Amino acid sequence: MARLELQRVTKSLANGQRVLRDIDCAVNDGELISMVGPSGCGKSTLLRCIAGLEAITSGEIRIGEQRVNDLPPRQRNVAMVFQNHALYPHMTVYQNLAFGLRVRHVARAAVDARVRRTAARLGLDALLGRYPRELSGGQRQRTALGRAMLREPGVFLLDEPLSSLDIPLRAEMRRELSALHQSLGTTMVYVTHDQSEALSLGQRVVVLADGAIEQIDTPDGIYQAPRNRFVAGFVGWPPMNFLSEDWLHDTGLDTQCIEYGIRPERLRLRPGARGDFSIIGKLERIESFGGEWQVEISRQGSRVIARVPPETKLQRGAELRLWFRREDLYAFDRATGSRMQAWR
Repeated sequence: MARLELQRVTKSLANGQRVLRDIDCAVNDGELISMVGPSGCGKSTLLRCIAGLEAITSGEIRIGEQRVNDLPPRQRNVAMVFQNHALYPHMTVYQNLAFGLRVRHVARAAVDARVRRTAARLGLDALLGRYPRELSGGQRQRTALGRAMLREPGVFLLDEPLSSLDIPLRAEMRRELSALHQSLGTTMVYVTHDQSEALSLGQRVVVLADGAIEQIDTPDGIYQAPRNRFVAGFVGWPPMNFLSEDWLHDTGLDTQCIEYGIRPERLRLRPGARGDFSIIGKLERIESFGGEWQVEISRQGSRVIARVPPETKLQRGAELRLWFRREDLYAFDRATGSRMQAWR
């Protein structure tokens, strides 16, 4: 186990474009931290810089007490798990797991004991004689994780390892990864574009955009107290509604300098208390998710989405009023995008 520290890490391309900008972040010993952001925000590049697969332009990367900027990947005490698993197709599960240990000339008996212990831990002990082509997506992913575990690294780096799996298997693997982290207590950095993975796995979450960190916080802190409009709109599904002046012209709120947002689950079909605000629009769409409906209303080309309990009286094309409390609104400075603390 080891602490990972990034100090003002910057990476520029030959044309001068900066793909990483002054990254400051510390991952505590034994912590699992998620990095999330849209495609092209620099999250995978940052992971490759930590691993030593790409060089940084300036700044410092420390693993444990050691500055590793100039060290090759094999000397950085990290193990990386890729999206495509990177298993050797001509090797069995056993041989894939054992390969790294054999390259390091670990004794045969020790290799066998460690491989079998790790395989049992990951539920692979009955699959040791199979080849990657004979495995399911989840089994291949566990094999890749097992190979990384056998290196006993100070830091695990996981680059979107579940993105190629189907939804039920991804949920299962998230549970397995979380349980694995708890049992190993290893420092892990998990990169994903899927915010649900980032929020469910990370003890803390790093939100990136355009090569810079927008916010670092706990999953609840990221969701409940976004630092700016970007984080508020990126984290959460359906995304936060940003209300134009057309929706709020009867509320008396300042819409010239302030932009207001509200989470879909905070909108209701009926008022909760006297003084609640409301918005009215044409009901465009109803989507049923069993015990919850997702409804969409429109007004002068602008749309608002709400998550509400099932209501059989709702009719598409009819006018629908949605209610909310003033304190459930988020306020953002229109000039800077920063969240304002007016009543939150």
